Amino acid sequence: MDMIASFLAGSILTLVLPVGLLIAVAVWWGTILRRRSGGDA
Repeated sequence: MDMIASFLAGSILTLVLPVGLLIAVAVWWGTILRRRSGGDA
């Protein structure tokens, strides 16, 4: 049972961490672009 839990935890982290990183980078780029476009207007 511990092996199954370990495998599931590893597979969930393998999926969630890259997606979370992608979302964080997208939010960061969005704020940077909004600041630049807002400052130019």
